[in-house]
Amino acid sequence: MPNDTVLGTQMLKGLVTETINDVSYDQMNRIVRALRGMSRSDRDAPKRVADVLARELGPQKALEYLEKALAAGLIKARDYEHMRAALILPLPREEIPGPTVARAAAELLETQTRLREDMGKLAGAGRKALEKPFQDLDKDVKKIRKAWGL
Repeated sequence: MPNDTVLGTQMLKGLVTETINDVSYDQMNRIVRALRGMSRSDRDAPKRVADVLARELGPQKALEYLEKALAAGLIKARDYEHMRAALILPLPREEIPGPTVARAAAELLETQTRLREDMGKLAGAGRKALEKPFQDLDKDVKKIRKAWGL
């Protein structure tokens, strides 16, 4: 792999130097071939790399190696989260760890609450922004009515 900053290369480096213990030579070769056959942007896309790892190692083992790569500092936390989501979401519901479900539910509720607050702020700001122009319009209408004798 030509560039060490590409996510796929970082994961391979982790598999080879930091975490390899039960990945077979054939699995490693298939991972390398799959990553080498991808474009640079695909090799740097967390979901694509996670798909390759899951296909060759299985989702559980890929998740284990992903966590080890994060602990070794080989991948960024953002890439870890994206890859982790790609590995966990396809699993059947009973295989998803309880804390993951709880955290996802909490994040969903937090996002919903934040969206409602933001919508309330926008509605209030919108009313406030339109208040002055409508007052000016009312004054202009009064002036026109007075000028026309209505």
